[in-house]
Amino acid sequence: MSRLRVGLLANPTAAQGTAHRMGRQVGHLLRLAGISVVDVSGPTAAVARARAEEVRDSLTALVVVGGDGTVSLGAEIVAGTPVRLGIVAAGGGNDFARSLGLAINDPESSTRALLHALSRPVVTVDAIEITAAGHGAGHRSLALGNVNLGFDALVNARANGARAGHTIRYTSAVLRELRAFTPLPFWLEIDGGERIEVDATVLALCNSGMFGRGMRMVPDARIDDGKLELAIVSGVGRAQLLRLLPRVFAGTHTSLAAVDIRPVEQLTIGLRHGRGLRAYADGEARALLPLTARVLPGAVRLLAEPAPDAAVVLEDAR
Repeated sequence: MSRLRVGLLANPTAAQGTAHRMGRQVGHLLRLAGISVVDVSGPTAAVARARAEEVRDSLTALVVVGGDGTVSLGAEIVAGTPVRLGIVAAGGGNDFARSLGLAINDPESSTRALLHALSRPVVTVDAIEITAAGHGAGHRSLALGNVNLGFDALVNARANGARAGHTIRYTSAVLRELRAFTPLPFWLEIDGGERIEVDATVLALCNSGMFGRGMRMVPDARIDDGKLELAIVSGVGRAQLLRLLPRVFAGTHTSLAAVDIRPVEQLTIGLRHGRGLRAYADGEARALLPLTARVLPGAVRLLAEPAPDAAVVLEDAR
């Protein structure tokens, strides 16, 4: 029997139960390969977190099976520890897995990749720490992909409340939000600098730069450079925004005058009026604005071998 011990955390509700079924397959395949597997899945994220944290110090890796929200839960559990995070993409968007070039909804290919990565150099990636500055001040969460703060956050909220398939839900949410949307009046403090004001349509703080089931908001984003990318779309109306979306999927929008992308390490952000707006990160609801988000360089060690064009830091395998 291998001395390697892997925790397995499958989201029981992701993709209408697909993640739960895939988790059982992955666990079976890992055991056939001689890996000791402890299932830490639970009926809720809180239960799964508690189970994983209880055995974390005995694990070589924690394998999460689900979508982007499950990946960020795994990141919160292992960040800053030697435990590596394995990803089996089985959710609705799977954008962080897509950014790494990982297999989607394929338990056999995913397991082969996990087993191969166990003998390969460790991949380290940055994380985003999100801290509430207003209501619930001090509450902290982590994300690996992106923090959505504008029209993109409103679409995420509406899509999460719909019952149709993910692609239909997201498209429908975009069209419904567009009907009454007007740019939001933000204030920003970038890297501790002076407060500035901007009326923005889309505002996202990006690590992977990909969200919305394949939208390449920041196509050149790196997940290992100790920086985040602040993407702001301003000065566009509803019709222009609708025409912009296909270009975002292709990643050809970055040269437009309405698009501003800049590297940052920390962002504090709020609204200039009393409207409540909740940030979304990796597809999940997070803190209400105002909030502070900052990069945590090299916070998570991945059990993965990303595609050649996904530049990441490699360490000696341990």
